[in-house]
Amino acid sequence: MDEMIRNLLVRVCGTEDALDESIDLIDSGILDSLAFIELLTELDFEGISIQPTQVDRNRFRSVNSIIELVKEYQ
Repeated sequence: MDEMIRNLLVRVCGTEDALDESIDLIDSGILDSLAFIELLTELDFEGISIQPTQVDRNRFRSVNSIIELVKEYQ
């Protein structure tokens, strides 16, 4: 599961920098609004439905926090 999320994040963000834990994905613009929607859509295709209005946006600031979030919704 972790590897699938990592691959998905790189694909929707368009850069492997998305895997760098020292970078804030939101503040850096790596996870912009389009990438965010694509990420949620792709996760939904995998059977993981996350409603962005029900989750603190801080949960999307790093790859590891996204992985933790996805595991909660599995």
